[in-house]
Amino acid sequence: MKAMILAAGYGTRMKKLSKKTPKALITVDGMPLLYIVLQQLEQAGFDEIAVNAHYHAAQIQQFLENYSKKSGIRIHCSLEEHILNTGGGIKKMLDFFTDADDDPVLVQNVDILCDMDYSHLFSYHVEKNAEATLAINKRRTDRPLCVDEEMNFKGRGKSDSPGKWMNYGFCGIQVVRPSLFREIDADIFYSIDVYIDAARRGKRIIGYDIKNRYWRDIGRPEDVEHACLDIQNGMLQLP
Repeated sequence: MKAMILAAGYGTRMKKLSKKTPKALITVDGMPLLYIVLQQLEQAGFDEIAVNAHYHAAQIQQFLENYSKKSGIRIHCSLEEHILNTGGGIKKMLDFFTDADDDPVLVQNVDILCDMDYSHLFSYHVEKNAEATLAINKRRTDRPLCVDEEMNFKGRGKSDSPGKWMNYGFCGIQVVRPSLFREIDADIFYSIDVYIDAARRGKRIIGYDIKNRYWRDIGRPEDVEHACLDIQNGMLQLP
């Protein structure tokens, strides 16, 4: 199975923690975020993984070289001269996967800690024959995503489509069909805009509710502290 990790960002909300270190290598309970996500994906059966890098890219590249020597999986570092945003980053990394059969790829933000069943999300996406499947959960957020009763993605916030709708938070994890991104002409764009446009054109974009599984966005120094406490309290077990 194939996966991508988005790790190119500046991590500006991390303040001093990211001044000399990319967010991907900031540690939680002694382990770099990138290491945690790589371990989770590897244990779930993913054996081809691409990681994008821009800010302090050399550090990420060196980390991946060291990791690959101890692992049996195929790893590629996609260097970005300029930040390509989430969609552009995914599109560029697709060059690593040379298959022409449009096999799905799981994509995760490096700053997400989650104990969800990755292999189940992947098989759910295949079973539903979706163009993209977005991991979501019920939480308060300033940027809600809307799905209907059958978990069909309707866009941001409230939908004007007929029938009932529900707002969820996006969890920064998704499974995508590569052709959805390869058909985009731009190089710099956001993935969520791809999903919104695809849904409007009638393509099958769906939500996957992770429900009560552990989830935390590690965006600020206090998030690192909270995650460490969660681990100490047994709320999250790291690989």
